[in-house]
Amino acid sequence: MFLLRRTTIPPGHDSTFSTSVNRQNGDGGDSTYLYNAMPVDLLAHIFMERLPLAKPDPGLADIVEGYYHVTWEGREKDVWASLDGAPVLVFLLNAPYRITFRGGHNRVFNRAFFCSFGLQDTYITHLPKGMELLVVRFTNCGLYHLLQRPAMGIQRALCGIGEIWGKPGEDLAETICNSRGKEQLGLLEAFLLQELPAYTAVNYMLQSAVQLIRDHQGRIAVSDICSRLRLNYKWLERNFRRYLGVTPKAYLSSIRFLHAYFSLMQNDADLISIALDSGYYDQNHFIRDCRKYTGQAPSRITSLYQPALPVL
Repeated sequence: MFLLRRTTIPPGHDSTFSTSVNRQNGDGGDSTYLYNAMPVDLLAHIFMERLPLAKPDPGLADIVEGYYHVTWEGREKDVWASLDGAPVLVFLLNAPYRITFRGGHNRVFNRAFFCSFGLQDTYITHLPKGMELLVVRFTNCGLYHLLQRPAMGIQRALCGIGEIWGKPGEDLAETICNSRGKEQLGLLEAFLLQELPAYTAVNYMLQSAVQLIRDHQGRIAVSDICSRLRLNYKWLERNFRRYLGVTPKAYLSSIRFLHAYFSLMQNDADLISIALDSGYYDQNHFIRDCRKYTGQAPSRITSLYQPALPVL
């Protein structure tokens, strides 16, 4: 997850394509401050549609869900890196143009990288405070349609832009880093439209299955999805693996845990209530999933989001 704090849009900035670092106003009364004096994860805001979104060119509507322009707020502790299954392409817009992942995936990227499916026990570290990020969020089938190859054909969950598009991709990342504002988006969309195949058949049934899982926050059985959409289980599993690189059950589990994780970010988080409200059988089931996805116990996560007590 990427860390930021939300604020009002400063004068002179495009309000549809900008989010900057929170400058606390001290009275806590501004309704635009969702989490005053607390770290907030970027994924939570994209996932819950709270960040400003730039919509794609109509020709890319089946490929790209939207673009997000954010600034890394930074904190001393490493930040859990996870996604909700939708592939993303992230550009690092200012020096040193570098991001480091450690844990389940140990990678270092310059300028731009892809994440094609969810991560487990992986953390972002050594990302300088103030780093601006341009996040391209693809539709669930979008990256497959763009590249014309299955998600599992991308060998790593994390990979550099050059591993996908070679030197043209690296040149694109450098050009975007040397541009500003709307010019960046124009350059990016021109490249994506050029890469777009002449014909793509959108898998709307898979998108419906994914949306159903999201609508139920992962608290729905795979058999219920098949029944509601009149799908064969083998078809569903085959298409999840092909487009998203995971099974339907694994995707359900990740979405369910993400919503539980968002609840852990709240000040009044109660572990037992979160577990049961999120569809877990019991507290131990939730703790096992928490360690599986983050490598840490829930108590460790909640401690990251508790406001510091004043010194008396």
